[in-house]
Amino acid sequence: MECTILVDNRSFTDRYLLSESGFSAYIRDGDVRVLFDTGFSGVFMDNARRMDIEPADATHVIFSHGHLDHTWGMQALLPELGNETTEGDGRGHPIFLSHPDVYRPRRRPGSSEIGTLYSADILARFGPVQLSKEPVWLTDRLVFLGEIPRVHAWEDFAPNAEVTLPDGTNAPDHIIDDTALAYKSDEGLVIISGCSHSGIINIIDHARKVCGENCIRSVIGGLHLMYADQERIDKTARALEEMGLESLHACHCTGFAAQHTFSRTLPLKETGTGLKTVW
Repeated sequence: MECTILVDNRSFTDRYLLSESGFSAYIRDGDVRVLFDTGFSGVFMDNARRMDIEPADATHVIFSHGHLDHTWGMQALLPELGNETTEGDGRGHPIFLSHPDVYRPRRRPGSSEIGTLYSADILARFGPVQLSKEPVWLTDRLVFLGEIPRVHAWEDFAPNAEVTLPDGTNAPDHIIDDTALAYKSDEGLVIISGCSHSGIINIIDHARKVCGENCIRSVIGGLHLMYADQERIDKTARALEEMGLESLHACHCTGFAAQHTFSRTLPLKETGTGLKTVW
């Protein structure tokens, strides 16, 4: 499996790639090509092509959750998927895979929309839409984890936005659609997370159960600790330390305080736009 970060909050020095407050990764495992999140804008498309990756050739487009910094880049991808209407040589039709709640409207009090721009019905015009709360195996080794059970109370957070329910009413948004991917390498699991609103330890525990594998080799992606207090950061660090990670590629929404704490006792690696890892 090969994982390339197409956009992150920062990029590597001397790579001359673009960054933004968002996340997107491209994952290859055999014939399966996964575009995992699309960032906030079309930046991920520009970066991908500089790295000889064509996002429109993905077999799957997977959303980690329904926030703008992980889904709004679809506005740049859809014209590429639909270009057979003008060029006659359109791309394939990727499967749009996510938790069912990804497409619900979301907003913070007094602010504009922070959820996805497109509905499942619109995306269905460009490829099959698959909604699942259950894990979905993409290959023999790569799995979409589905809805994450929230077991560790200390990873809970106070909602700061509202989500629109099917009956049209609004409710506090606990972001239950937040999910991740897991890859079963020969040396243990590699976890790829967009934001970890579910809590990275909850995600890891669920991945262990789904994959039947206890060893965690690496964690890649956002850990959403930028607003966390030091107690939660310390608990997260201790839990990760017990796993004996080979590497920790914490980025996007992890936050400086958590990065600083992790750097003391964990194998924290420099991470950003352009990172390519092979497992």
